[in-house]
Formats: sequence, structure tokens, C-alpha cells
Amino acid sequence: MTLAHELQQRAVAALGSGRLDEAERCYRELLAVYPHPGVLHNLGLILVRLRRDAEAVPLFQQSLAVRPGDANVRLALSNALLHCDRPSEALACCEALLAADPANRDARHNQAVALRELNRHGEAAAVLEALLADDPTDADAEFNLALAELMLERYERAWIHYEARWRGSAAQLPLPPSAAPVWRPGERLSGRVVLVQAEQGLGDTLQFLRFVPCLDAVAARVDLQVQPELMALVRGQWPERRIDALGAAPAPDVEARIALLSLPLALKVEEPGPAEAYLRADPMRIACWSNELGPRSGGRIGVAWRGNPSKRHDPRRSLPIEALLPWLEAATAKGCSIVALQRDANDQERASLAGFARVDVPGTRLRDFEDTAAVMALCDQVVAVDTAVIHLAGALGRPATVLLKFSSDWRWGIDRPDGATYRSVRALRQHAPGEWAPVVRALSDIPP
Repeated sequence: MTLAHELQQRAVAALGSGRLDEAERCYRELLAVYPHPGVLHNLGLILVRLRRDAEAVPLFQQSLAVRPGDANVRLALSNALLHCDRPSEALACCEALLAADPANRDARHNQAVALRELNRHGEAAAVLEALLADDPTDADAEFNLALAELMLERYERAWIHYEARWRGSAAQLPLPPSAAPVWRPGERLSGRVVLVQAEQGLGDTLQFLRFVPCLDAVAARVDLQVQPELMALVRGQWPERRIDALGAAPAPDVEARIALLSLPLALKVEEPGPAEAYLRADPMRIACWSNELGPRSGGRIGVAWRGNPSKRHDPRRSLPIEALLPWLEAATAKGCSIVALQRDANDQERASLAGFARVDVPGTRLRDFEDTAAVMALCDQVVAVDTAVIHLAGALGRPATVLLKFSSDWRWGIDRPDGATYRSVRALRQHAPGEWAPVVRALSDIPP
């Protein structure tokens, strides 16, 4: 057995048992003795699985230089470019693929995603509609079409297509098992005892809680299940409502369960519009945090710069704390105090903030979102990237600014500076993918 063959076998065995680091080492050793385009491709695929897409891109490009007609490598390159926030290059990859094979569905899917990331949502919708016309069972195309329609504010159609989130290659996890039946589109909820269950991220729950009172108007009773981190906050909002942690056994008389993000479809919400405040902070917690933060002579700003790092898209929506330092320096020099609302601030981030005398990093002292809500009530402004913190600020009606990547999530609309989702939240957007510096410079008028 040659060394190359042995390394190939070891790499395949490591991949089969999920040992990606070992597989990477084997392929790098193999590449040194057998610089074949297929080895470059396989090594690149491993790096993508390790979320090291920027390292994978040149490997795919080297492989294509030898085999320019390899559709699989070109498709892999388009995926990696999308993950690296390089949608123009990803779109060019897809168009090259489609020029040779117009029926390549994977290339058409990536083409639609690239168009969406370039804020060309109408074109993305047209590609996805064509995919669905060819195959009405394509749940990935239907879900991505829902996202495009939401961005284009075609809500009536969008809510229908959004139900495809339960199917497809990256399907939303199902609701916890229960004897109570799950609501299906078209079923009535009026006059019934209904359990509403949270389903996605904390920000999604905070945003869609606004629709629960609308269901109260038609259902006999509405119970609610949310993530444990939100329990205290939501119970404070509705003390008379049965509110449990997600996955708890429903009340025996529950007649139907509905996913929280299906409420607009069930309620036939045609135009949600920006919401006024619909949550409130606990006065006792506000008093406690007022003592904790102490007196102040100038304005106070709450800041969050990062989302959940486990999310694949998080590097694109979050920004490094270093990018905010010039603004923080200017704000504190003007007499503002800063409260870091980033509960999971790491040691490096804390060290970056340590040089500012007027910056407080409460961290684990923020026990839950009710604490965060109380701190926000003591701030004049909140500045945050697109994460749960900004949704909490909007739900509380606190003046806030959301810092958005070039192609934002649908809930912030297309190039809208106003509160597309929340009346109190304004938006500052990247003018090009990955460019945060102009966004941070635009914060100069935020300090109160």
C-alpha cells in the first residue's frame, strides 16, 4: 500500500467517525505527496464543515484551476463564498455553473441566496418561484421564497410559505412531543384552549410575543411556553396567564398547540407594521439595578456587539469589540456611561473595555432577560447588533439603534432607517458586505 493510499484510507475513516481535525491532518499530509485537485476539494469540504470557509476558498479555487469544469467544486466554492460574506463572487460562481448546466438546482438555490445577500430580493424570489414551479415539494426553495417575500412585504403569501421551515435540509426542530395536537394551517383557533410554544431563537420569541394578545381576542384561553431565559420576563408581563418552560406538559384541557411564529398565519396578519411597546421591566428589578449601577452625571447607553456564536451566520451580523472602541472613546469622553449588555463577554472583550473608566460590564450579574430589561429601563439609548438584545429593547419601547449587516434579516426591511419592526428602533446598515467602519462612524450622534 502506498503512502498516499494509506493517508486516503485514514482520512475517510476519520471522516466516517466525525473526527474532522484528524481528517484534515490526513488530507494535508496527502496533499504534500499527491497534489491532486480531488484532494484539494476534499480538504476544502472538511474546512467548510469546521466553519473555516475562508481557508477553504483558495483550495477550491486551486482545484478549479486544474479542473475548471468540475461542477461540484464550483458549487462548493459558491457555498464557501456565501459563508464568507462574498455574495458577488458566489453569484458569479453560480452563473458560471448555470451557463454550462441551466437545470442545476443546487446552483439555482445558491444563486437565489446570493441575490438575497446582495439585496436583490425580487430577483431571488423569481428564481425560487421557478424552482417551486419545477418541483412544488422543494421545501428549501419554499422557505427561502418566504424570506424573500417577507423582505418584499408580501406578508399574506409569505406566512403560508414560511410553514416550509418544518421541512427541508435545514428544517426547524419540531415542537416538543405532546398529546395535544399541533395546529395545521386552515384549522380554527377561535373558542378553543390554545397553547402557544416558542420555537426558534430568543429574539424570535421576543418579537412574536406581540401577537399573543391578538390570539387572546379569539381563543377561549391562551397558555404559553417560552425558553427558560425568558420565563421571569414573560411571567411579569402576564401574571394571570399559565406560562411554562418550553417542553413542559400542557394543561389537560389544551385543545391545540401552535408554534409562536405561525401566529401571523393563523391570525391572518396582512401587515404587521412597527410595534409599540408590549413588554415592561419589573419595577423592583429596576430599583435594584439603579442601586447597582449607581448615580450618573451624563447619559447612559447599553451596548451589545455580538450574537450567538453557535449560529452559522453570526460572524456576519456581529462585530468585534475593537470596531466599537473609537465610538466608545468618543462617547465616554463626552460624559456618557456605557453598560455592556453582552452577558457572555469573554476575557479578551473585558480586557478591551477595561481601559474605559465609564464602562460597566455586568456579565453574569445579569441573571436573565428581566435583569437586562431593568438595565435597559435605566439607559437613555441601546445600541446593539441584530440579536435578542435589540428585540428586547424594541419590545420594551426603549430608544435603540440596531447595527445591521449589508443584507439584513427580513424583519428590518429593505434599506429602511425607521422602525420596520419596532417603533422605537432605528437602523444603521452596512453599505457593502462586511464593512462595519462606516456604521460605527454613523453612531456619533447616538450619545444623549
